[in-house]
Amino acid sequence: MSNFTEAVARRAGVDVAEAVAVLQHHRVRESGVLPRPHRLALTSIEFSGTKAGKFTDDFRFSWRLSDGLWCLAGDNLKGKSTVLEVIWWCLRGKNKRLQDTARRWISHVRLEGHIDGEPFSVEFQHKDGVPTGRLETGKTTPSIGFAGEAEFASVMSQFMMDRLNLEILRGWHSDVKGEEDGKATVTDWALFSHALICRNRNAEVLLGETSENGSVVSLLQMFIGLPWTSTRRDAETALKTVRQQQRGEKRRATEDTQARASSLQQLKDEITVAEAALANTGAAPALEDQALAIEQAAAHVASCAGRHATAVQVQLTVQQNYTELHQTLVEDRKRLRDMKENMAAKRHFGALAPTCCPRCTTPVADLAQARGDQAADHCSVCGSTPPEDAPEDTTAIDQLSENIASLAAADARMRTVLRRAEKERKEAEAQLDAARRAMAAAQAALPDASVLRRQLDLERLRGALKEREATHARAGGTTPPAPEEKILEAAYKEADVRAGKASKPIMDRVSSEIFDLAVRLGYDNLQGIKLQANGPMKLQLDDGPSWFQKVTEGEQLRLRMATLVALLRVGQQHGGRHPGLFLIDSAGAQEMIPTDLAETLQQLRAICEETDGLQIIAATANRELARTVIPADRAKIAEAGVFMW
Repeated sequence: MSNFTEAVARRAGVDVAEAVAVLQHHRVRESGVLPRPHRLALTSIEFSGTKAGKFTDDFRFSWRLSDGLWCLAGDNLKGKSTVLEVIWWCLRGKNKRLQDTARRWISHVRLEGHIDGEPFSVEFQHKDGVPTGRLETGKTTPSIGFAGEAEFASVMSQFMMDRLNLEILRGWHSDVKGEEDGKATVTDWALFSHALICRNRNAEVLLGETSENGSVVSLLQMFIGLPWTSTRRDAETALKTVRQQQRGEKRRATEDTQARASSLQQLKDEITVAEAALANTGAAPALEDQALAIEQAAAHVASCAGRHATAVQVQLTVQQNYTELHQTLVEDRKRLRDMKENMAAKRHFGALAPTCCPRCTTPVADLAQARGDQAADHCSVCGSTPPEDAPEDTTAIDQLSENIASLAAADARMRTVLRRAEKERKEAEAQLDAARRAMAAAQAALPDASVLRRQLDLERLRGALKEREATHARAGGTTPPAPEEKILEAAYKEADVRAGKASKPIMDRVSSEIFDLAVRLGYDNLQGIKLQANGPMKLQLDDGPSWFQKVTEGEQLRLRMATLVALLRVGQQHGGRHPGLFLIDSAGAQEMIPTDLAETLQQLRAICEETDGLQIIAATANRELARTVIPADRAKIAEAGVFMW
């Protein structure tokens, strides 16, 4: 358990284990002791291509390099800056500062170097704006190919971060300057690589190309490796992230509470309106009573319908039986009448004695003679023997008469039964009609649709109000502060204290070095310098205090060159992370006089001689001074009007 974690736990008032868990969860690293820096040096740069437009020659630039100070000297716009930008292009995989014209002309590039003695090379073809090539990192390590600037940048970033053992630095980028909300950022090789180059042209910041997102602090970390800086930035970024999440939750909770309050009031208003509307419709029977009445009426209708159906069926059966019995009675009465008529006719016609044929009026005597029948006992008309005289048999008539009498009695009884069945059917029918009218009356007694809807709406609104009041009561509770916020705040304060204590002597040394160098570079009215660990540089001038951004461009150039030299010097003694390769363009720009430029080059040469593995490549337009200060084998000098390549 480190004393840092214990100190954080004491500040936050929590258990050490809880502090450890939060710091690990938010990846807050302890960085009291920085790892050993790794040395990057170039051994050669070579590029070629074909110029176009006004200049149409093929070109090839090749330069063998080693440790120490190297110089490119020539007229402006003759290619010396391009050499530095091509080197930076190879080291980063991308370089927007390389002029478009030079980029279009270059078709092949090869850079060789080593990191801590381990060689590497970057070589690519450049066609139609697309670099295609590979990174070689040793005979036993497979090469890494790339096609396109994005892949090139990714390959070089991963390679440099890994081989230089650089740790990413976290930071915070505000969405709006001055506002708390923003997003976490990380500093990787894309920014660290700015510590390798100083352009001195149209630059308004002390280090790098921008002062945003803590880039100056990140570059200071590369040069002089301030202890506990990365820990402080980790904790600060995590703390801002947590607080932003809490602000977001509070904003959402506030919006939700406001919405709930508005919703509750709206519901109450709607209930008031619904109650008033229902009161205006008058008293209405209870819905439950009406529903029960309808249910009972429906049951009575069903019962009556059953009895009516039974009565109808009984009547039909009795009617059918009566019809059959009555039909038999009618037929028997007809048979009896026929029997009686036949008997009477036989008796009447048997007594007749005709004298001639009733049809042709032939005399009976002639008819008998014609038949040869003269007997008097034959029929005078047909000649047949008349039946013997016998008494009439009335048995059949008597039996039939008795049956008819029985049938008539049964017919009378059945007709009585039929009238009773008909009566019962009519009574059942009347009961069914009455039940149906009662059913219709019960249905008609229900509240009309509008009243029923209002009742239902009112009950729904009351239920919704009850539910939302309960939810609102739960949401209105206070949330205790999150322990992780206290722990992260304690970690930030503890790291800030430690970083301040550790950084103060280093920054004092850097400020003192910058002051001495700036005066030697011709900044005569400078009385003091204070470079703060978070980037700002405060000046004390003859006429009062000022800041780096407030002085002239020439004064800024002197301060920038003095700062770079001072950082390199102090960084060599305090374990900075700078890899030891430095590209300086336009070292004598602005109004810096040759004497100041000579002092700058002398200082750079002295630093290189004092520091093993340091390599500086500077570009200047002052050829004569370069010849004076830089050995001939360490300078590429283009004569007046001649291209560097």
